[in-house]
Amino acid sequence: MGLAEQLLGAGSHTSATDIIAEYAHQNGAGSSADTSNKGTAGDSNGQQQGVFTPENVARALALLASSATDENNEWSAEEIAASLCKHCPSLSWEDVIYKLPYSNLSVKSEAGAVFIVDVFLAATAGQNRPFPYSFMYEIWPDAAAQVAFLRYTLHSSSIAPHLLDKHMPTILADPVDLLYKAYHTEFARILTSPWNSLSLILVLSHLLDSKASDDARSLLEAGIAQEPLLVTLALARLKIQHPRLQALLQHNVARFLKRDFGHNGLFFELFRIYEKKMMMAFFCNIYRKDPAFSRYILDVLVDLGMANDLLLVPKRDDIVMLDFIVDLAVFASRRGMLSFETWFPGLLAELGSDMLHASLEIMHTKIQLEASRQRGEDKGMAAYSSAELTIMFKALGVMGMSPNNAANLKALYAQFVELVGELERTENECSSDEGQIEKEAESLFLRLYRGELSVDHMADTLEDLRDSLRIYMRKTYHHVIQYPLEEFSFFDNYPDKELTITGQLVGVLIQRHMLSPVSEPTILEMLVKALQSPASSKSFHFGMTALQACLYRIEQLPMFCTRLYQIPAFNQNNNAPAVKLIKSIIASVMPARNAKAGSGTDRAHSGMTPVLEDTGLEAFGQSRPANPRGASGMRVFQSVRPPPLPELDEAFAEPAEETKDKLQFAVNNLDRSSLEEKTNEVDKLLQPKHFIWFSQEIMVKRASQEPNYHSLYLQFVEALNRPDLLKCILRETLVSISRLLNAESTVNSSSDRNNLKNLGAWLGGMTLARDQPILRESVSFKDLLCEGYNSNRLNLAIPFVCKVLEQTTRSTVFHPPSPWLMSIMGVLAELYATANLKLILTFEVEVLCKALSLDVKDIPATSIVGRQPTRGSVDALASEFGKATIGGEAGMGSALASDGAADGGLAGAVQMPAITGADITVDILSVLSQHASFHAAESLFSQQPMLKKMFYILTERIIRKIIPVHVARSIYVAVSCTRDTIQKDFCGEPNEEHVHRAAQVMARGLAGALAVSLCREQLKNKLFLTMCDFLNGQALPEQSVNMIAVGLVADNLDLACAIAEKEAIERASLQIDTVLSESYMSRKRTRERTGQPFYDLARYSRLVYPGDFPELLKVRLNGLQAGHLRIYEDFTQIPHFFSQIGSGAQGLEAGVGRDDIGSASAGADGGVKFSTAQCFERFAGIIEDLDKTVSAAAAEVTLSQLPSQHEACLYARDILVLAVRSASPDDTAMDFAQALVNYLYRSETRLGIDLYVLLLARMCEMSGRVAKEVTSWLAFADDERKFNVAATLALIGEGLVSTDDEDGQVARLIEANRPGAVDFAVRLLRRVLAGGTAVSAQAFGKTAQGLAKLAQSGQASAQVTKVVEDLKAADDMQAGDAQPGQSADGGLAREAEDVPAMKESAQEEVGSAPANRQQETANRQDTASRQDAASRQQETASYQHILLNWARVYDHPAAGEAELTTLVRQLLQQIPLHETRVEAAFFRACVEAVLAFYDQSGGRGGFQVADALVKLVVFVTRLGGRDGQARLQTVRMFLSSVTLVIVDIHETRPEAFGAYQRPFFRLLSGILGEAHAAFRAEEAWCSEQTLHAIVGLLGESLRLLDPGLVPGFSFVWLMLASHRFFLPRLVESRAGWALAAELLERQLRFLEPFVEADQVSEPVKLLYRGIVCVILVVLHDFPEFLASYALRLSDAVPTNCVQLRNLLLSAYPRDMRLPEPLTPNLKIDLLAEITQSPDIPYDHAVPLERVGLRTGLEAVLSLQRAPAEFASGVMAALHSDGAHYDVAAVNAFVLHALVRITQATDDAAREAAQRMALELFCAVLSGADPEGRYLVVSAIANQLRFPSTHT
Repeated sequence: MGLAEQLLGAGSHTSATDIIAEYAHQNGAGSSADTSNKGTAGDSNGQQQGVFTPENVARALALLASSATDENNEWSAEEIAASLCKHCPSLSWEDVIYKLPYSNLSVKSEAGAVFIVDVFLAATAGQNRPFPYSFMYEIWPDAAAQVAFLRYTLHSSSIAPHLLDKHMPTILADPVDLLYKAYHTEFARILTSPWNSLSLILVLSHLLDSKASDDARSLLEAGIAQEPLLVTLALARLKIQHPRLQALLQHNVARFLKRDFGHNGLFFELFRIYEKKMMMAFFCNIYRKDPAFSRYILDVLVDLGMANDLLLVPKRDDIVMLDFIVDLAVFASRRGMLSFETWFPGLLAELGSDMLHASLEIMHTKIQLEASRQRGEDKGMAAYSSAELTIMFKALGVMGMSPNNAANLKALYAQFVELVGELERTENECSSDEGQIEKEAESLFLRLYRGELSVDHMADTLEDLRDSLRIYMRKTYHHVIQYPLEEFSFFDNYPDKELTITGQLVGVLIQRHMLSPVSEPTILEMLVKALQSPASSKSFHFGMTALQACLYRIEQLPMFCTRLYQIPAFNQNNNAPAVKLIKSIIASVMPARNAKAGSGTDRAHSGMTPVLEDTGLEAFGQSRPANPRGASGMRVFQSVRPPPLPELDEAFAEPAEETKDKLQFAVNNLDRSSLEEKTNEVDKLLQPKHFIWFSQEIMVKRASQEPNYHSLYLQFVEALNRPDLLKCILRETLVSISRLLNAESTVNSSSDRNNLKNLGAWLGGMTLARDQPILRESVSFKDLLCEGYNSNRLNLAIPFVCKVLEQTTRSTVFHPPSPWLMSIMGVLAELYATANLKLILTFEVEVLCKALSLDVKDIPATSIVGRQPTRGSVDALASEFGKATIGGEAGMGSALASDGAADGGLAGAVQMPAITGADITVDILSVLSQHASFHAAESLFSQQPMLKKMFYILTERIIRKIIPVHVARSIYVAVSCTRDTIQKDFCGEPNEEHVHRAAQVMARGLAGALAVSLCREQLKNKLFLTMCDFLNGQALPEQSVNMIAVGLVADNLDLACAIAEKEAIERASLQIDTVLSESYMSRKRTRERTGQPFYDLARYSRLVYPGDFPELLKVRLNGLQAGHLRIYEDFTQIPHFFSQIGSGAQGLEAGVGRDDIGSASAGADGGVKFSTAQCFERFAGIIEDLDKTVSAAAAEVTLSQLPSQHEACLYARDILVLAVRSASPDDTAMDFAQALVNYLYRSETRLGIDLYVLLLARMCEMSGRVAKEVTSWLAFADDERKFNVAATLALIGEGLVSTDDEDGQVARLIEANRPGAVDFAVRLLRRVLAGGTAVSAQAFGKTAQGLAKLAQSGQASAQVTKVVEDLKAADDMQAGDAQPGQSADGGLAREAEDVPAMKESAQEEVGSAPANRQQETANRQDTASRQDAASRQQETASYQHILLNWARVYDHPAAGEAELTTLVRQLLQQIPLHETRVEAAFFRACVEAVLAFYDQSGGRGGFQVADALVKLVVFVTRLGGRDGQARLQTVRMFLSSVTLVIVDIHETRPEAFGAYQRPFFRLLSGILGEAHAAFRAEEAWCSEQTLHAIVGLLGESLRLLDPGLVPGFSFVWLMLASHRFFLPRLVESRAGWALAAELLERQLRFLEPFVEADQVSEPVKLLYRGIVCVILVVLHDFPEFLASYALRLSDAVPTNCVQLRNLLLSAYPRDMRLPEPLTPNLKIDLLAEITQSPDIPYDHAVPLERVGLRTGLEAVLSLQRAPAEFASGVMAALHSDGAHYDVAAVNAFVLHALVRITQATDDAAREAAQRMALELFCAVLSGADPEGRYLVVSAIANQLRFPSTHT
């Protein structure tokens, strides 16, 4: 009985282990334990294998699986597998599985299939082997059993898909990089699906013809329902000819076209990748079966980017599906993608008579279709319009054809004429009824919003409308598309449901490419605006909804993605799928871009001297205007270099007029039919000497203007068969291209740009289309694109290059994947991705890519544009050095020595060395074995030593393979540059040793640096990939492999680069000596033979310098100075590795004693010198580490207790070395000292204080200026941080602070009653009294006296009293300790003896005291004033130095927000800007530095320092304080400093003030702009209240800078006062109205004297126009403000400025509606506004009080005084100065009367006041002169501006 029967007989209630063990025992095969005593292991295994054969086990498993059901399956797969493995460990489980089909396996449920899989997986656990699913792809004896097993396995949820072996997957993981990010999730899912198997579909296809065909068909249908993409793609890839499967395939593809299946975009992307040709054939077949599918096919082709390939670049092979292509073109034309009117004739011209027959068949089909449609037999969706058919008839009518074809065409046209009337009526039905069209569009939206139409159905309807034959339906489509654009501004009022539906519709339209090339950018711009709205707004919701509906399209719109990524509110919505997708897109692009940035790009120049741009007219003796240049005077595009003229036997000349006319006539009448005739005619007339003229005037001019005739002209030139003529035409084409590229007019002229594009097409047609190359010496396309990028002229470069490259489609050589073409396409791809191109330029690139059958996303982008500082790359360095001369010398040719002497400048030609891996002289294996490190793989290599040897071998192989080409290139560039530079710089140097030394250090330095930079990235990538492959072979986990590979590369990359560096240096050293050997020998021979020094006079005489070239830099004939030679010595200090930057501190002895400065200096003499910024950056890192170290030390640890190698000592030593290595030691020491002072007073440990004081002392020893600044600050600065006892005593002990200075300073502070000073004095004296310090308590006598006085006053604390008592006790103790009979200074006897002498000396001193004291006081004051001036000057210089350093850091592209914030924090620690005096001095110095820098720049936009200062103010404001007042203090002080400088320069240097207005404006407007930007960005420091406060502070500054006081500032004043961030913000709240009105009033009063005196010059006119414009804007935007202050402002308006006054008086509140003056029976007193008083928010009666009329006027109005009596003195008071009336007082006189009247409490009082006012006004007018009357009446008329109580 077999195992199967025994298992089945025993039943599942018995343990499977026992059954199998018993079966093994019965058949003589026990377990390995049982058989160990019976025989050998081999015998045991043999017995087991004989019992447990694959067939036996397979039968058992088949029997158990076949009997299993979902309800009853009690056999344990794991138990059976374990038992079988125990008894037969060598059993082949793959054989068992493959025997199952022949073991009567017939599963009845899912449990049976799962049982088989589980047994296999349990038996092979830990072996990482998938289930051999492919065993079912074979032919089973029982087809039904096979289908059953397939069904249950595929549908089982218990079997993980990745555990199944797919055998032959339908799709692999490779295409994932070619797919859009939106498809990646679905792609990853289907990749692991069990249906991802070609073998599975293949076996099902076989089963369709078996007895189980019905079951197989149902399974296949289930697969289509579950995974339609995989099943359909598998059917396409297998190309099975089964009729049923072919029909199924076409049916499925058609369903994908109609979007019946999901992820149709992913399906067609994969279809294109795997079966592109087959896909096009399928499309054509589907179209021919049902022409209505052409619309859907066009949608797919557009989505795949293949439409232009098929339509714009037709091929003769495509004629077989011409009907399909023409149909696509018709629909593309209706969608605006192309013009069918030009496309079809162009297609005929391109393909010629080959497509004639096919075209006639198309015409016949379409006319029959139209006839059927008119008979009502067909809906005619695929019919052509009358216009489209007419175009085809016209194009075919002009073609030559056989009589038979002509007859067919005529018959077709006759049918067309019969049908065209009805066809046109159908097309134009309702097309002119715009109202009907609008109603139709509105009805569609109503159905959509009501739910009658889904969004997808709406989109389907719109597709039908878009492609319809009827014009009105297409118009309806366009109306619907326009609807969201028109309604966008109202979306905030939309209900949520309708808004969501609209957003979904817009997204679907974008997703389906339903927008035309014109409307799509507008829709995308609308989405960007919507997403820029607040996140809570409805517009934002609309944008997100639309974006969600077009996820699969987003990645096709890179610029759109970039703009969305830059929207903060959008980025914060992290949970939205669209946001995640865009972030993943950006994240995938940025690392790739950064990775590519380091790779070298071969852009080597030819090294030839550029050909001068020459049009050839000079050959005729004529002159031509200078070459067009850029704004800088240099040619912007230097990469277009026309070749020289061909050499002919006779000189070029223009032909005679008669010949000219004949040639022009012949070319004018040239066509294809007369080509041969005209060619012969021109050939007879044209002579070689006429080639230049003919090329310029005939060919190139026409080529630039007539692109349609390019092919004709090229045929004409070829037919002439004149090679020299072709060269001339090519040259003149390049000359014209260069002229247009460099002309300023081309940038702004569309016609010139079109001419340039036409010439590009002409150039490509002459060369590339004819398989002729365009030499790099003539046009370097990559350089041209880089030059366009650098000069901001990509709008010229990209279209030109694209037009040239489009011609490669007609080439058999230069088409993709040509390396030459793809390298240029890589630059275009880089620009497309990174240059933020305009839409028209991205379209140019996309059109080119489609013409070349490329996808711009698939092209590997270069990284050369971003690395271009000017033009050219590393390989162009040699050429650039050769061309660069001091004064414009060509420089590449050799210089001949004069007087027949040997040429000292002659140098050998530089050859690119040919180096192979075998030529490397460095012993690479030896170097690796000695210096390689394995930190990341130490444990692995220690366990397996052989792996280390393999590492050495692999690394050596990589190095030998990669570095030779880079070493050769670096040698070539370095030697070329060195040769040319040495020849120019040393032409006046007679000493060959100097020449040799300079050449060696320059060549070696350049070669080493270039070799490292060129090969580093390639070595890094290759090492990583090789290490990964190597370690993968060692069965390591993938994560460990990556980590170890990264570690090995990081540890040894510098070593590999060092090998390349060494090889390059050694070879360059030898080659430069060879190249310059003649130069060395010339100097030596001349000196030995003649005794005279050698000078290269030929080269020296050709050196030309600009007029402002410094004398110091000019080459002289007495040899180079030491400073010049130092430049060459600096080549030895080029850091080749990043680790070398800032590492010059190595190798010095440890310790921080006093001798370290000398040792550091000695050790650093030959090291790298660093800039101040580099030093401080490295210092900041070291000091942070040092501070952490000393902070962690115990409080009682001192510096003397530390060993010399302690970490703190090493850090201190590094700081000292870094200071010595600085290129500017004084500045660096000053920066270090400032930081050390901050850390000193912050330190809380004894060790920290000792170290910082010692380092501070060393800084003072290095620089006298630092010592003076530091000691002065430590002694006299008023800073509470100095109240640190331990630090003070340490500074005194080191001698940095004098005891007397400290004592005096503390005493002064005590006298000023500073609480902190008193507490500090107490603690200081207690510490001194305790002992152990370098000073005694007696040294602080003044401090002690100050405390004693304080104690006597009774205001002292207990601590003060106690310390005073302790001091007295100490003094008493010291006196008591003296010997008896002696004082402290000697004995009592000696003191008694000295008393007479002391008295005499005192009397003499008293007598001379007054005179001496006066002299001493004067000297002291003079010294103090000089010291103060010097101190202020040093302080100013220090502050300005800080600002300039900040400006350099701020302008650095790598400086980010975090770095700048850190830098400002350090600045705030160094400079106490919280002190008003320091802050004022700092900003005053900074403003002066801005002006000095502006002077240095020559006034040409030198605003870098100004902008940096504004940014510094913003950072200080942001970080300087937590409350608003502290922040505003910084801005207030900055504005005050600017104001003071403006006033000072205006008063002291009026002649220079005009030159500084622009930087002043930049500073003041800059702070305004930064504050506004911070407010818009919602930064915490700039709230709305803070912004208003800053605006107010600027207003106060403008008030101080009154144009009347600072007239030179008036223009800038007006610009600031009317600034868009100032005036609107000031007047938007009522609180700012008074200030705004005052500023406008001051500007008007400034103009008043000029206007009244009739001195209106041009500047005054300009100011007047400016103020009028400002008031117009205020009138429009803020009428309430102007209405309230109009009367006050009109007081300042000159009387003859009527227009300006009327403008002011025309303002009225926005909520008021003025009555129509011509209204019949208008009653002013009946208007509602007549009871409202006008708003007068200021004290209008001030001018009246000034002339003393207010009291009298109020008395008259209150009936206390007679009007006549008061009126007699009114005009005299208003005319007080006797010359002019006080206009403000006159206006106030009238206005105050009106105000008092309206304030009357009752009607009687009001009427009485009105009567008295009338009498008063009449009396005043009767007694006034004409001017006075005019002013009073005008004042009355001013009140009539709008209805009010004053009216």
